[in-house]
Amino acid sequence: MAEFTFNEVSYLKLHEDVRLGIEQGHFKSGWEHYQKHGRAEGRRASRLDHEHHSIIDYSNLVRKLIAAHPDNLDLAMAKAIGALTLEIYRESGDKHYQVLQKLGLQNGQAIYDLACGSGRTAAALRRNGWQGQYRGADIIEDLVNYAQAKNPGFEFFVHPDFSIHAADASQDMIYSWSLFTHLQLEEIFLYAKDCHRALKPDGIFVFSFLTLTDKQHRELFLNRVKSLENGIANVHLDMFLDQQTIRIMMVEILGYKLLGFTEADDETATPTGSFGQALAMFKK
Repeated sequence: MAEFTFNEVSYLKLHEDVRLGIEQGHFKSGWEHYQKHGRAEGRRASRLDHEHHSIIDYSNLVRKLIAAHPDNLDLAMAKAIGALTLEIYRESGDKHYQVLQKLGLQNGQAIYDLACGSGRTAAALRRNGWQGQYRGADIIEDLVNYAQAKNPGFEFFVHPDFSIHAADASQDMIYSWSLFTHLQLEEIFLYAKDCHRALKPDGIFVFSFLTLTDKQHRELFLNRVKSLENGIANVHLDMFLDQQTIRIMMVEILGYKLLGFTEADDETATPTGSFGQALAMFKK
């Protein structure tokens, strides 16, 4: 089963009385309080509760796909993260690996897969012979359990929080594909802020995003508008960003160094063609 992770910082921000109790010497940590009292009291252990839009939307989606493909779990897990076939699942994973290589991925590094899904990038890393300290986090337990079963030797866990489950300055590279495409801007900011904390000096942070400057992304946006006009609920949230907003948030506010952007349809993004989503690349 997926590992449950407790986030000390989030717990203390959520529960001011616990923080004061630690200052007064009643508890050594938020984790001690949670074990002794918080769990039984039903206190939230992270900033994402079970009613959060991402958990509800994607839990429902994964369950429907598993039910629709009772004899092909691999295909259900591929479709759960947007790959219509197993071939596309593999090809997109290889593109993920190629982008990381261009950004300096090396054996022996500590890397963090933020929103690892069903382990598509992890499988590509293993397939291409990469060796190092891999940590993959997601909010959906079914996806994490599948990723762990398919990628022995890598570490996966469920982490329902806007944070990185890693020590300060411990990661050489953090990457996230198709996560910030489905979050509100404030949620994106919290993740990016904690990525900065967890990265080593000169560590790399890269993420993909949807943008209205891309024709296919614009078509997706207009289809969502049409659904709304017709009273049809969209399956999940889609967020469309632009380079100026990202630059202000990441560089001017959070202090990242901008390495560059890649357009979604840029055929030079990887050796095998465009990435499909725009890319934003930064250094701490």
